[in-house]
Amino acid sequence: MKRLCNGSFPDVALLLMGKSSPSYTRMYMKGDVDGWNADGGGSARARLRFDEEMLVLKRRNPPTNGIVVGAGGPGFLLMRWDGNCYTLEDGEITAKRPTSPKTPPIPWRLFAESTKNTLLKSPKVLAAYQRRGKECKGAISGQVTMACEKADTALSDAIVAEVRAGITIPPPERLP
Repeated sequence: MKRLCNGSFPDVALLLMGKSSPSYTRMYMKGDVDGWNADGGGSARARLRFDEEMLVLKRRNPPTNGIVVGAGGPGFLLMRWDGNCYTLEDGEITAKRPTSPKTPPIPWRLFAESTKNTLLKSPKVLAAYQRRGKECKGAISGQVTMACEKADTALSDAIVAEVRAGITIPPPERLP
């Protein structure tokens, strides 16, 4: 887990979240939280949103000595759809699946070409990708229009829908 959580691996996340992946436990955010990896990994800080789906990688054990920050419960090490790991306390997540789990922003530009090519074979992903290209005009960061933000969200939603439906993602080119 340490190597997996010492960086961002979006291609691996799609494989692990996929329909045919081993049966990992899914948890869902109980509220909005500023997330980071307290286990010392290299994952990015992010705003994790209410009802967002996360994949449980391991149950964390509380330290036997030293200072305990937060509620002191063991919590979990989880992976988000974007390929980053986060540590959350028991009270921040639930096993109860919401009616419509939310999708975080998915980093299209960070996927391997083979993953992008596979996803673009889906008419839904292709249409969302083309719409994002039209609305965002090549922007990948900074200030963008509301139409670009909506198109970005639609692309992330289309990717997640296809992965949940069982699209076969190729083996990652970059492994932890």
